[in-house]
Amino acid sequence: MSEDEADQGPRVRLEPPGDRWRALVRLSPQDNTTRATRRSLGLVTHRRVVMGGHQPGFWHAGILAKWIAVEALAGCVDGAAAWVVPDQSPGAGTAIAYPARDGDKLVRASVRLGEADVPPAAQPAAGFEAPGDAALSSVARALREAAGLMRRHGGEPTLARQLHGACVDAISDMLPRPARSAAPASPAAIFASELHETEAFKELIGAMRADPHACARLYNEAARAHAGAGVRELAIAPDGVELPLWERTGTPARPQPWRTVRSDRLPDLADERLVLRGLPMTGMLRRWCCDLFVHGTGGGGEQGYDRVTEGWFEVWLGARDLAPAAVASATLRLDFREFTGELDLPTPEQIARAQELAHRAEHDPALAGDEELGRRKRELAQEIAALPRGSERRGELFRQMQELRGSAGARSAGELARLRSRAESLAARAGDAAIAADRTWPFIFHAPDALAPLREAIDAEIARPRG
Repeated sequence: MSEDEADQGPRVRLEPPGDRWRALVRLSPQDNTTRATRRSLGLVTHRRVVMGGHQPGFWHAGILAKWIAVEALAGCVDGAAAWVVPDQSPGAGTAIAYPARDGDKLVRASVRLGEADVPPAAQPAAGFEAPGDAALSSVARALREAAGLMRRHGGEPTLARQLHGACVDAISDMLPRPARSAAPASPAAIFASELHETEAFKELIGAMRADPHACARLYNEAARAHAGAGVRELAIAPDGVELPLWERTGTPARPQPWRTVRSDRLPDLADERLVLRGLPMTGMLRRWCCDLFVHGTGGGGEQGYDRVTEGWFEVWLGARDLAPAAVASATLRLDFREFTGELDLPTPEQIARAQELAHRAEHDPALAGDEELGRRKRELAQEIAALPRGSERRGELFRQMQELRGSAGARSAGELARLRSRAESLAARAGDAAIAADRTWPFIFHAPDALAPLREAIDAEIARPRG
C-alpha cells in the first residue's frame, strides 16, 4: 500500500445522502402489537427509534460507521437509538482475525473464542491470551486490550453478550462522543435470540403456523425476484418445507448447533424454542420496532438482502409499511509501513495491472516501447478484420503479423523481460498486498485519531442542512 493510500483516512458512504435522513425518520403509526413489543424490548413508544445492528464481535470500521450513524441520527431527531445483536448466527464472533508476521511475510491469523458452528447465544463467555505474532504494534496493543475487555465482561451469561459488552466499551474508550453531542446514550441492545418474548414475534410465528407452505413459497418468490441479493431459497419438498427459523437445541451450559425448522416439526415446538433467522428478524424489527433502520452495504441498497424481506412481507403479510432503511458504511485501512519499512506494498489492483501489461506487451510492440512496429501491427490487424474469412490475402497478412510479432519480440526482449520481472516481483507480494488492502480488520486495530474523522464526517453529514 502506498503512503498516500495509508494517509487518506476513512471513506464514508451514506445512502441516501446524510442530509436526507432526518426527513425519512417519522414516528410510525402504532397498533397494540407495536406498543407492546417496543415496551417489552425497553424501547420508547413516544419518540422515534433509530436502529441498526450487526453480529457480536469487534467489528470493522464499516460496521462502526453504522453505529455512529444510528447515534448521530437519533440525536438529530430527539429520538432513541437501538442496536440489534444477531446472536443466532452460527459461529458469529467466535474468532478475532488479525494480521500476523511469519518471517518477512504477512499472514492471516485468528484468536478462537468458541465453536464455529454454534450460535454465540448458545456458547459461554470466553477468554484468550493475546498472541505474540501480531504484525503491527498497534494490533498487538489492541489484542491485549481486547483480552482485558473480555475479562471485564467474563460474567455475562453468553458469549454474545460478552462480545457486545466488550465492543461497546472499546467504542467508548476509543471514540468518546463529544461533550457537545446531541446523541443519546449508547444504542440499547436487543438480542435476536430473545425476541420470542414479544407480541410481534408471536404474531409472526402465528402466520407461519397458519400456512407454512405459503410462507416458504412466497419467501422463495421474493428471493428469485431479487436474485442479486444472493438470498438462498428455502427447501420445499412434498413432505414439508424449510422455514426461516432455528430450533434452540443448545445452551451455554451445553453448546451445540441449532437446527433448521421444517413445517412438519413446527407444531411440536413452543415459541420459546424458536429463533428467527435473518430476514424475518429484520422484517419484524422494521415493521414493529423502529422508525428507521440503518443497514450496511450487504443489507441495504438496490441489491441488499432486505429487498427480499420487503417483497416477502408485502405479499405474505400485506405489510407495505416497513420502516424506511438507509445505508451507512466506510472504508478505513491499516497503515502497514511499520511492517514494510521504506518498501511500499503494491495494491491488488497494481499487481493485476502489471500482470496484464506484461501479457499484453508480448502481443503489442507499442506497449514494449516499439511504437513503429506497434503501429504496423495495428494496421495489419485492421486490414485483416476488413477481409472475408478464408481469403488468401487474409492468410498472407496474418503471416506477416506473426513475423512482425517475432521481430518485435527480438527487438524488445529486454523490455519484455523487465515487464515480466516486475509483474512476478509484485505477484510475489500478492499475499501481503491482499492483507494490507483488507478493509475488514477490527476497528480496535486503528488508533483513536484515525477513527475520530469517521465520527466527525458522519455527524457532520447527517446534521448538515439539506441543500
